[in-house]
Amino acid sequence: MPKSYTQGASEWSYVVQAEDVGHEPKTIRFEASEQERADLARRLAILSVEEADATVTLQRASGMIHAMGVVHAAVVQSCVATLAPVRTVLEEEFEGWFGDKSSAVSFAKARSERDAKKAHVEAEILEESVDPEPITGGKIDVGELATQYLSLALPPYPRAEGAPERHEFGPKGAKEEGASLRKSPFEALKDWKEKR
Repeated sequence: MPKSYTQGASEWSYVVQAEDVGHEPKTIRFEASEQERADLARRLAILSVEEADATVTLQRASGMIHAMGVVHAAVVQSCVATLAPVRTVLEEEFEGWFGDKSSAVSFAKARSERDAKKAHVEAEILEESVDPEPITGGKIDVGELATQYLSLALPPYPRAEGAPERHEFGPKGAKEEGASLRKSPFEALKDWKEKR
């Protein structure tokens, strides 16, 4: 999960005061406004977000805040073959940990970074419970957490009903004339090179 967002600057922000979260589970439901849905669509590079809501349970554990929930959304994307609008209803579970970065860095994180430096390799990505998101200004943004998981749940290649599975390359009208169609544009280049 990306860690480069600015607290409170999310397109769909729902900020919770960290001091309001205790050891007893606290469940919150929040919904994206019309403006937030428009901003989300721009961020996710899709046609529209028709609806978006999330339910999250927060609980303090091991000196950190554990967030676990579900995000629901109805989104409209462009078909990869025809550009026709494709509506998808999504339901994605999400989870995150938030901790105070002013406290000492965890032993596991420090050891991972040290070992990576010695071996000249990339540092291993740690579990969020070991390397949590920051609590900034005494607040956590669970809306941003839901947004990150929503972005990962989007279908990467949406297809409209009846859209072709693949394109065939060749001159227009080749199918009607009985000419052979090529499976990729590179086949056409190969034939062109051989003719020269």
